[in-house]
This record gives sequence, structure tokens and C-alpha cells, in this order.
Amino acid sequence: MTGLQPPSLSLAEIASCLEGVIPSPLATCSANGTPNITYLSIARQVDVDHIAVSNQFFSKTKRNLQENAQAQLLVVEPETCRQFLLDLEYVKTEHNGAVFEQMNSRLEAIASQTGMAGVFKLRGVDIYRVLHCSACQDPPQDDWSQPSSAELLHALETLTEQLATCSDFDAFLTICLESLFTVFGYEHSFLLVPDEDGKKLFTLVSRGFPAAGIGSEVTIGEGIIGVVATSRSPVRIGNMTREITYSRAVRSGMEHSGAAGLAREIPLPGLTDVQSQLAVPLLAHNQFLGVLCLQSPLPGRFTAIDEKLALVAGRHIAAAMAILRHDGAQDAPAPTTAAVPDPSVREARPCAVRHYDSDDSVFIDGAYLVKGVSGRIFWKLAQMHLEEGRAEFTNKEIRLDPALRLPDIKDNLETRLILLRRRLEEHCDFLRIAPTGRGRFRLEVRRKLLLEAR
Repeated sequence: MTGLQPPSLSLAEIASCLEGVIPSPLATCSANGTPNITYLSIARQVDVDHIAVSNQFFSKTKRNLQENAQAQLLVVEPETCRQFLLDLEYVKTEHNGAVFEQMNSRLEAIASQTGMAGVFKLRGVDIYRVLHCSACQDPPQDDWSQPSSAELLHALETLTEQLATCSDFDAFLTICLESLFTVFGYEHSFLLVPDEDGKKLFTLVSRGFPAAGIGSEVTIGEGIIGVVATSRSPVRIGNMTREITYSRAVRSGMEHSGAAGLAREIPLPGLTDVQSQLAVPLLAHNQFLGVLCLQSPLPGRFTAIDEKLALVAGRHIAAAMAILRHDGAQDAPAPTTAAVPDPSVREARPCAVRHYDSDDSVFIDGAYLVKGVSGRIFWKLAQMHLEEGRAEFTNKEIRLDPALRLPDIKDNLETRLILLRRRLEEHCDFLRIAPTGRGRFRLEVRRKLLLEAR
């Protein structure tokens, strides 16, 4: 009967089946013929003829494989719902190495997102040789196919060309996310950078969301994005609902049995109905600069190809960030002219600006604006505007002001000014920070400021 089998399909032809969008049953059999079927949490391609399967709760499966190394895996193509049967042979179990670390990062991210960090652990990664792969039914007439190598290379060329046109860091942030949409169709994206303490990430720019969420925070080491920041490895999830539901079910069982020490569950940033998420670290010159996160409401939206594209794009984005942030921080001559009073300011209703020294948070007319370094900067600008009639400022004078207690990394100043500018654009129509040249900016005020320190 073996000779009547159709030619084996390559793993590349069924790549989307190994994305975890639809659960895959794995069948094994003991030496005496007793079968066992279990559903996989993660199954990924290793090379042209090997796959890796996460080993978490596989006690019966493990015993069967020790007696009989043969197994079968049924996978489903999410685009067409075609099913494929893989004949497998167990090779080994790995407890470290590149494959293990990649799958472990993904599992840790989900565990952390649901408050199961340190509890929901990967025991090992089982490596199988694929002996044969066949379709369980004929392909549909409108068979789905991946983009060609030529198309992908052209898309990458277009992306890098668009990024290369940017000479301003602020404009670059918006252009890079817009380019990811126009070139690759990544509609929902946001970019986070670390704060001065290296404990949190905050959103600096976003695209495709009902609310921009500028300044929203993620704790490094917690949740999917936080784990990407600590592991410096990408995490791609094709069915968020299934993964989160599975982890919550385990958590619920542990809570019911009286387990203690479970962390709080972390709300997902971005889309409320997110199904697919791909997060990649931004690294340049061995320095961690942030995380690029892509989201989609469609299950299985991001494949292994998308992960590679995002990593390549992320490296270009990080390299450009390193250069443009440094250029933006260059010194400029101090302003020599005072601000010209705007008559309309006297007629407008005064604006209450409240500053809390404990965390440098700033509230405008009772509404939160910003905190931390950006809050200190804004409070200083507002004071100088009232006391000295100043409107024109330079990066240099801000960086050298000892009262601001700025971080040692001078490139961070440009990032904090961008955060402040975008928060003002999002929440205030009468306050604006406008760049006026290299290392220079202007504070535009269209209502009288009433300052209150707390």
C-alpha cells in the first residue's frame, strides 16, 4: 500500500497549517496497540523535514513514544480548511537551544499575559522527522498561495526606500508604520520604546486604532510585549482567543485547587478583538530600542514569512531610529528673541495646569496629560513661558538644565519631546510643540496658563 501513496508534500506547501490557528491532534500508539490522541499547544517547522512540538502535558504520549516512535499529526490550513496528514517519527526531546528558546518565548508570553508566569512552563520540545505528508482531500480550484520571493524582495526594497527618505525622527515614526501598511498591508501597528528607568515601555506612535494610545505603558517582562523586550526574540500568535482561553482554563483549575501566588492578568493593548499578534524587538548595535507590534482581528494573519519580514523591517527601523535620534539631539544656537504676545490669549478662558512632584504627572484642566521626564519638561517650559515670556527653546538648554534631572542617555530627550508633542496634539487644541529647526522647537500657547504645583 505504501507504493500507492501520492508524492509527499513539502512542509513549505503547508506552512500556514503550523501556525497554531486551528488545534492539531497528535496520535501515538503504545507497544500493545493502545492508541492515544492529544491536542497540541504549539507545532512549528524546524527545517525541510522536521517539526517541533511543545511538550507540556504529554505523559501518555511520552510513554507511547518510548515504546513506539511512530506518530501521526492532522493539521488544518486556515485559509481553505483543507486537512493534511503527517506521518512522523520521534527523534529526540530538546530542553535548550534555538528551537526550544523560540517556542519557550511564545509560551512565556501567553503565560505572562494571563498571570501564569513561572507556573505555565515548557517542559521540552519534541523533534519529529516527517516521513510523509499528504492532503486528505483535493485542493479547491481557487487554491491559496504565498507571495513569490520576487514579490517579497520588491516589497522590502520599497519599504527600505521609503524609510531612507526620512531625515526627521518625528516624521520617521509615522512614515514607518504607514509604510508597513502600504507595502505589506499591516493595518494595525504600534511602536513602543523603553522609559528612562528601563522598567517600562511606552507607546510612541500607533496606526489603525480607534484611539492612538500614545503614552500607554507595558511593564518590561510582563505580557506578550514585555516578554519580547526581555527575551529580545519575536513572538507570533495566530489564534489569541484559543491561546488565552487555554491558559485561563489552566489558571482557573489552579485557583480552584487553592494555588497561591498567581499574578494578575494583563489587559491586551491595541485591538479589543485581536486574534493575531506579532511583536518583534528593535535592536541596533546590540542596543534594545523598543518593540514593534502588529495586530489583526483575523486568526492566522501573520505567518512565518510575516515574522521574517517584520524582523528585517525592524532592523531597518532600529538602525534609522539610532541615527535619527542622535541627529535630532544635536545642539542648536540658543534663541535670542523673546516671544511676540498673542492678543487672542488674553481673550480666551484660562487653562489650569497642575503638576504633581511625586511622579511629575501633569494635568490640563483636570485631565491627565503626561508624567515622568516628559512631565518635568512640560512643567519647565510652562514656567519659563510665564516667567520669561519664552516661546522658543532648544534641545541643548533643556538637556543642560540640572533641575530637569534628565537621564544620562542624551538621545532620550528627543523621544520624550516627541511623546509630549503627540500627547498635546491628542488632548489639547490650544497647546502645541512645533519643531522650528534642528534641535529647536516652539511652545505655542493660545490660552493663558494658570500653574499649580502639588
